[in-house]
Amino acid sequence: MSGYGFLKKVLNAFVQIILPYKLIGREKVQGGACVIVGNHYRIWDIVHMACVTRDRVHFIAKQELFKNKFIGYLCKVVEAIPVSRDGTDAKAVMAALRYLKNGEKIAMFPEGTRNKTKDVDLLPLKSGAALFAIRAKVPVYPVMCLHKTRLFRRTKIIVGDAIDFSEYYDRRMTAEDYAAAEEVIRARMLSTRSDYLAAQEEAGARKKAEKRKRKENR
Repeated sequence: MSGYGFLKKVLNAFVQIILPYKLIGREKVQGGACVIVGNHYRIWDIVHMACVTRDRVHFIAKQELFKNKFIGYLCKVVEAIPVSRDGTDAKAVMAALRYLKNGEKIAMFPEGTRNKTKDVDLLPLKSGAALFAIRAKVPVYPVMCLHKTRLFRRTKIIVGDAIDFSEYYDRRMTAEDYAAAEEVIRARMLSTRSDYLAAQEEAGARKKAEKRKRKENR
């Protein structure tokens, strides 16, 4: 087993004990290159992202994380891509595109930081995910925590359908085009969460109706 595979297995076992989660829809993530995006509550969210696929996932991480001895070591093992806070790191862009064009996967938290608010589902997104997907001609998969993970309480992680940006391939892109594509990603991230919650609510209402009907027919 590779260092990456071993580390993923150990971290996932640890997270499943203290911050248990159920991953729903991981079969949607196909083989080959793609960009995986997710909402961000805790540093351990990287485990959810890594576990949607058996393939290696290269995370885009803030440069500051590499300065911490332990986290920096983990970043090197998983071959994370360091990026500056302002997101204008050309080396990071080239590294991400190189991995994608080699058929590998990258993952990022487009909010840019952890969401510490209590009533905002998703912070404004930083640019990047759409650019990577369009330039490398790969799909984007949203991975959404339904709720902030809590100690010893299971939460659900939902994998959404692939976002296809093929309409943008091989065309001259403007800043406005990339901004519009980022809005598509944001909307799909939010709808992945809200659609699942709505479906669960509908299923619950249907079960109650069926139960009530059975009682009436007795």
